[in-house]
Amino acid sequence: MTRATGCIAAVSGVSPIITEVTPRLANTCKSFQVIHEEIIWVGKPNGIKSNNRRNNTMAITFARRLITVSGTALGAYILLFRPWQHRWGATDEEVKSTLPGDELVPHPDVNLTRAITIRARPAEVWSWLVQIGQGRGGYYSYDRLENLMGLKVKNADDINPEWQHIHAGDIIPAEPGGKGFKVLVVKPERVLVIGSVEANDEGVFEGFKQMFPAFTWAFVLPEVDSEHTRLISRLRGQAQPSQTAAARITGFFFEPIEFLMTRKMLLGIKQRAEQASCPAAGKASHEKSLKNGQVVATPAQP
Repeated sequence: MTRATGCIAAVSGVSPIITEVTPRLANTCKSFQVIHEEIIWVGKPNGIKSNNRRNNTMAITFARRLITVSGTALGAYILLFRPWQHRWGATDEEVKSTLPGDELVPHPDVNLTRAITIRARPAEVWSWLVQIGQGRGGYYSYDRLENLMGLKVKNADDINPEWQHIHAGDIIPAEPGGKGFKVLVVKPERVLVIGSVEANDEGVFEGFKQMFPAFTWAFVLPEVDSEHTRLISRLRGQAQPSQTAAARITGFFFEPIEFLMTRKMLLGIKQRAEQASCPAAGKASHEKSLKNGQVVATPAQP
């Protein structure tokens, strides 16, 4: 056997004839043999199968946990959070009551009623409500988030006399281009209904029409007593019969964002109206209402 043959035999795992290998070459061959035994070329069939089984087991375990967590979160949202946010702050009577503007969308696919109590008279709340809009008083919500979408909204902290008069048919801007909500019903100091119910309504933001070809957003101000007013918000939307599943899923996941923005808006109006009428009471009442809208019984609708 030659020296090369002896080395190859050692690497191959065949017992080498040590006597035919010089001491230096023997050490070299042993080194190759150690490497060979430790690595086993990482291509040994049993090694691949073992690694594959381990990786598959980890992947399956991760997938199961992800499905469990996602399913639990989705179930909690559908059964608990979604019904709660659909009627945040509203009483049973308010949810069931017929409000101005409901007749414009008689068969809604979406019907959301939220409400909050404000320590101010209806006329004082109306002054803040009537001036909503981009380039006007803003929407008293998360303006930083709105501005990330390029809406250029700035929430007002003062009442502007120039924004106190609107009429049916006017457009309340929602974006810098001037498109937004059409004013459908106005009863000063009592009712403001905006939205769109006609396919050819001009000036209405296209994004709203794509989601709901017919929709109304009503704000109603029933007086509770001489010092308190309820601000009731109701959004009703009728989707297209041919709306795709993807569009419905998008709307489903958009709901939490819509809720957070609307909730912040109601709280923003409340805080401003209360601080204007009674600065000291405004801050304390605003902090209290952050929990659940400060629900109280309400009289019949205006």
